[in-house]
Amino acid sequence: MHRFFLFILFLLFPFLNIAQESYNYKSLVVSEADVKGTHYEKDTTANAFYIYEKGFSRIQNGRNFNLLTDYSAKIKILNKEGFEKSTVTILLYRNKNDRKIFRNLVAYTYNLENGKVTKTKLEENHIYQEKYDEHYTLVKFTFPNIKPGSVIAYSYQIESPFIFNFNGWDFQDDIPKLYSEYIADLPGNYLYNIRLVGPLKLDVNESSLIKGCLEGYGGGVADCAHSKYIMRNIPAFKEEKYMTAKKNYFSRVEYELKEFKGFDGINKKYTETWKNVDKELKTKKTIGVQLKKINTTKNILPEEIKLMPIGLDKAKAIYRYVTDQYTWNGEYRIFRDVSIKNTISSKVGNVTELNVLLHNIFKQQGFSVKPVLLSTRNNGYATKIHPVLTDFNYLIVQLSIDKETHLLDATEKTLAFGQIPFRCLNQYARLLDFKKGSSWIDIKPKKRSIHNYREKITLTDELLIKGASKYLYNGYHAYFKRKAFQKASKENFLNNILPEDEDLTISEPSVQNENDVEKPFIEEINFTKTAENIDDIIYLKPFTKTFFTKNPFKLNERTYPVDFGYKDYYSHIVFVDIPEDYEFLDIPKNHTYKLPGNAGKLNILFQLHGKKLTINHTITFLSSYYPTEYYDSLKEFFNLIVDIENNTVITIKKNS
Repeated sequence: MHRFFLFILFLLFPFLNIAQESYNYKSLVVSEADVKGTHYEKDTTANAFYIYEKGFSRIQNGRNFNLLTDYSAKIKILNKEGFEKSTVTILLYRNKNDRKIFRNLVAYTYNLENGKVTKTKLEENHIYQEKYDEHYTLVKFTFPNIKPGSVIAYSYQIESPFIFNFNGWDFQDDIPKLYSEYIADLPGNYLYNIRLVGPLKLDVNESSLIKGCLEGYGGGVADCAHSKYIMRNIPAFKEEKYMTAKKNYFSRVEYELKEFKGFDGINKKYTETWKNVDKELKTKKTIGVQLKKINTTKNILPEEIKLMPIGLDKAKAIYRYVTDQYTWNGEYRIFRDVSIKNTISSKVGNVTELNVLLHNIFKQQGFSVKPVLLSTRNNGYATKIHPVLTDFNYLIVQLSIDKETHLLDATEKTLAFGQIPFRCLNQYARLLDFKKGSSWIDIKPKKRSIHNYREKITLTDELLIKGASKYLYNGYHAYFKRKAFQKASKENFLNNILPEDEDLTISEPSVQNENDVEKPFIEEINFTKTAENIDDIIYLKPFTKTFFTKNPFKLNERTYPVDFGYKDYYSHIVFVDIPEDYEFLDIPKNHTYKLPGNAGKLNILFQLHGKKLTINHTITFLSSYYPTEYYDSLKEFFNLIVDIENNTVITIKKNS
């Protein structure tokens, strides 16, 4: 009998467990299962997750016609690492005339205590508001009585007078979500561009019509488009190396007001065509007007540069003169506070000032040059669907010589001619041409960036390993090296050419071309270490300096592309010499690995010539951008790289 009951209990156990983890994702009501649950089945690494989340936005009926948004959420705290989710921060925008209002917060913490579900209210005196910056107020509150297993549930309303910015909705967060729902009631006289961004698909996408949802002055009435969006089982967005702005990939719904039709018959368009935007930029004080101030630059250049014939040499001389003489103040301010007159006198300017100045000098000297608007990597992609000037936060210059174009930026002194800062490598940009009309252009470096390592390793009769190394960096690798060299003291930089190793003694470290940005940045160093000798066999790791110490790709699944910014090539040649009375015992096999579609290649080749061994290790990336379907292959690719560079061992023994 006991065995029978045990058998039934055994069969029921999985169902009991499932019931225990059956979270109530249908409403804000906290169930017993919500509190008793112990894990999130679809992501066992999660420290917390949303059980339920809902938002509802609509235009307020009445005199103000403000935008109202009701928000509610229920979050499960699984462990101490998830406690940070018990603090909620909300940013409220304001300007000189208006502000967003936060109200009606109701918040509780739920726990399981002595087998019963208890709740603790967040008191009003624990809600804090403070000035965040000139445009935002910060609302912050922390839930009381938080423990592993707690559930927090809260709701509030935000009223916004900024109806041109209808609330979007982020389906993804840095923790998973079981359920996320967003409802938007859009009055027919407010016309919005609506975009679903990100790789995740909606489970529900429904629309219906609500008659007479908005009443205006004089008896005017508008119908509303009632839209419901739902996603379930949403994975956490986990950031990893080699990505641009998170908002490029975050799954969300976005709204942008393109036209308002007033009840009084007056219409206002917010979204323009590029033709209209070009016309606006041409007359804009901060860009168009400044671009016309060509004559203010005629006395800037020294005579020896002015007298040079128009061509690439003169262009390089002009570019280098501007970057040497003028300094970036670290500000972008692309559409405001731009004055090249002030920049000329102070020799300091923001991004737009320096690059408009560079543009005007080239123009004054007879070159073909145009300004380029772009959005930096951290700022996200500019939409191509329609003009949105607020998407852009940077301006550079395109110079054309002999049918070749060169992108230039005067903000940094470590940039080579034709190179723009890494922050600008964001796929595409908008070339401004006020005569023929603006157009999209690709932002891709023409040349590969290169690591080129050369090492000579000699085993002495005293069982010392003596090495002489030379490391060359071209393209963006040289750019990063020069920036690092500028920030560190020379002594610290030289002492860190090779990774820390207590068995390694370094000597004669030096750098070359640290200020000549048109040449490779070069490091040279000698080193000595005692050979590892076990049972009269010498074990030698040939790569003293590696390209990668660990794999940058660790996610089980990456839902966004890998964006290196530029094409890359790595070459490491090691020459190993041993004494006449020694011989190579074991040499690894040659190995080649290719990414799908020949998008990349990894080689390690060993060539033995008597007492000399040559090791040739190369890594080639034929693209700077790899879609998500390449992720597993890239992860395996880097596993092989790390294994080769860190675990390759050559054995040597003395002749008997």
